[in-house]
Amino acid sequence: MIDSGDSSRDLLVGVDVGGTKVAVLVVDAPRHIRSRVAVPPDLTSPQRTLTGIAAAIRQALEMGSASLHEVAAIGLGIPGHVDPQTGVVHLAVNLNWREMSVRAWLSEELGVPCFLEKDVRAAALGARLCNGSSSVQNMAYVSVGTGIGAGVILQGRLYHGTHGMAGEIGHMIVEPNGPRCQCGAQGCLEALAAGPAIARLAQQAVASGRETRLRDYSPLTAESVYQAAEAGDAAAQAVADIVGYYLGRALQILVMTYDVEEVLLGGGVSRAGQTFLAPTLRELERQRQQSALAREMLRLEMFKLLPPNCDAGTWGAIAIAEQSLRGSVVHRFDSW
Repeated sequence: MIDSGDSSRDLLVGVDVGGTKVAVLVVDAPRHIRSRVAVPPDLTSPQRTLTGIAAAIRQALEMGSASLHEVAAIGLGIPGHVDPQTGVVHLAVNLNWREMSVRAWLSEELGVPCFLEKDVRAAALGARLCNGSSSVQNMAYVSVGTGIGAGVILQGRLYHGTHGMAGEIGHMIVEPNGPRCQCGAQGCLEALAAGPAIARLAQQAVASGRETRLRDYSPLTAESVYQAAEAGDAAAQAVADIVGYYLGRALQILVMTYDVEEVLLGGGVSRAGQTFLAPTLRELERQRQQSALAREMLRLEMFKLLPPNCDAGTWGAIAIAEQSLRGSVVHRFDSW
């Protein structure tokens, strides 16, 4: 239920901001969808990016035959280092943002309260909703795409950590002698199992002279690797197995650290479905065979793919808007 103190304001807007698109969802009080829109961001300058987000919100409302006067609150999921308390984005590399007062500017520009959260944490809330896991109190959402990150919910609350950086598993070192990550460290999970890393492994397989249908793809992407693997290509399957090995190791650490009861996997790479998930489950099963503790903690059924039709980012932003409107700065989601 929306409670804005103004019965005429019965709409919520959720915005998922990324480096390739700005997705906007408008819902009414019973959470019925009024409209959706997705537009490319204007990255020519930080201010133009902000202005473009405001324009996308207005466009979505217009498509739903609604106006800003009917909106109770707007929630935004932003990639990068976000402070939900102040609404400041300290750093968003893909948007070229540094110390941007996003909440203050958008709230003034649109005349509606705006609330921010890190995108993967917002998506954890949306994933929980989409997967019918609203009763699960301890869970993690892991996004595998251009980068790798996690949103963790503990005792029904989003967990932020001391510096607001909880869930940065993409920069967990899983192979000390591995390739150098963009963060500067060597062997980060992101440098071994994110989309660009998968493409790099595929390119190495092609360069090795192996017979593989990966040669037929241009450009060679993570998506094409899993397409070839599903078609039975041995080189592509070998790449998928390497990725599954490292993801399995990282998920083991995640579960052992937080003792969650469910792990949902999403992001662009995960859209390959079972071809993506199966190698990770095999690695987790290998760990289970080696350790009684692992058999207890790493139940294979707890690792699930996000439903393909789930727009976790925008639904999570809706949850941020609703709960922040109620004054819950820690974002408790017992009703979601």
